[in-house]
Amino acid sequence: MKRLMQLTPEQEALLPKQAEKWLKIGLSTEPLNFEKAKAAVIDVYTMAALQPTKYFYHFQSPLSAAIAAIMLKSGDQVGDQVGDQVWDQVWDQVYGAHDASWLGFYETFLMFGIKKAEKLKPLMDLAKYCGWWVPYRNCAILQDRPQQILFDDQKRLHCENGPSIKYRDGFSVYSWHGTRVPNEWITGKNLDAKTAITWENMEQRRAACEIVGWATVLNQLNAKTVDKNENPFVGELLEVHIPDIGKEKFLKVMCGTEREFALPVPPDMQRASQAQAWLNFTTEDMYLPQVRT
Repeated sequence: MKRLMQLTPEQEALLPKQAEKWLKIGLSTEPLNFEKAKAAVIDVYTMAALQPTKYFYHFQSPLSAAIAAIMLKSGDQVGDQVGDQVWDQVWDQVYGAHDASWLGFYETFLMFGIKKAEKLKPLMDLAKYCGWWVPYRNCAILQDRPQQILFDDQKRLHCENGPSIKYRDGFSVYSWHGTRVPNEWITGKNLDAKTAITWENMEQRRAACEIVGWATVLNQLNAKTVDKNENPFVGELLEVHIPDIGKEKFLKVMCGTEREFALPVPPDMQRASQAQAWLNFTTEDMYLPQVRT
């Protein structure tokens, strides 16, 4: 078995710098450098032993690029000379700058003298100049990077009053502490206590209740405490009456990040610890010793 290569002190000192460099590339909000990106794309095709593309198109977001790909496939407005060259799957896109994590990983190997990583150099170059891109047989679609990327204090995508990711053509992504949510939740429309507490996706439900505010949710639903455990991580068992649904029970509990949320539990639950045990797929007598330790 080959002996693993040991890094020198100089190489180890290089790793944090590489991480910082490629994190900056991956989170860049600089506009597309169209000419440098075109040159890098030609190198990508050449490295893959493919005929370099002749046509390049620039769009400002993944959405407009996907629409453009459909137009190219049909030949509408863009030209039949390109349309018949587009592959059938028009939604697949290559990450570009979003591939920064693994491209930086392999660039480090290249710097350490591992020549096989040279094949990825055109992709490394391209990631520095554009966001997502779409390669086809006879054309390539290049995209701008986001105009804005916002995070919370734990580096999760988050914005309380607008999009967490915004592209130059207006296409946006809305997030609440790392969870993608419907745009209208952030813009203040169509989100009330009933919607929040009954939303099917668990992570989005927690986000919805935080956006509305737990105090507002519980007040609007006239929540009644059935049982409250002294340990906030076990939680408080609540009973509420939801319009058009009837009586339901929820366990309001604190997670490890000290954020409160509520989870639906069966209507026959009588104690918070019983509900917590049910959520953990165990029995109350098996769950309680773990809580106490």
